[in-house]
Amino acid sequence: MNAAMRKFFLYSLVLSLTACSSADISHNLGGVKDSLFSLGSIFTSSKSKSVDPERDISDSLDSEGAVLACPRIEYIEELSIVDKYVDNSEPSVDGLEYSANIAHFESSCRVLPNKSLADIEIYIRFYAELGDAGRLKPSEEVNVTHPYFIATLDKDNKIINKQVETLTMAYGANENELTKLEKVSYQMPYDATHNPKDYRVVMGFILTKAQIENNRRDYQF
Repeated sequence: MNAAMRKFFLYSLVLSLTACSSADISHNLGGVKDSLFSLGSIFTSSKSKSVDPERDISDSLDSEGAVLACPRIEYIEELSIVDKYVDNSEPSVDGLEYSANIAHFESSCRVLPNKSLADIEIYIRFYAELGDAGRLKPSEEVNVTHPYFIATLDKDNKIINKQVETLTMAYGANENELTKLEKVSYQMPYDATHNPKDYRVVMGFILTKAQIENNRRDYQF
């Protein structure tokens, strides 16, 4: 798929989500409101490893004896990094408030055919840095929060379910870098006429259009 088609798909997806969801992003530097809930490009992604083989039940059967397998779980590269600037439309080194990324994740899954659900647990390790504009005063403690999402896409790349979580990073007076491991429980509903493996579970930070374009430019996704 060429770049023009990818961009068209991306912003069509952004518009579909903007109509039904908003995100409040706040930290002690002041409130910021981004009303754009975006999934970014679904074409570049990274798959997970299983963290618990006992939960990866790939031989669950439906009422007709068909094998039900877990969905693919991955993050979207364009949305795996968030750089928050004082002005996201004009990013600069001294204007960076904070940066965070999905450093690694692992997952486990089991299919519950009687409930038409895939029961999923995801362990996500985040790495974060505080930028030059992240503190109003030297050596002050800073709390930063930023939303991220887990969502299900069907075979036509339509969003059928989403869950929003919040990453909270508490920087001590002399801390500028942090790592954090979060466990997310997520239940993926699926149509009983389909196999769970026909769906994809994707994750990433909730970003604005400007932040997505900055990521594509700065990290060459």
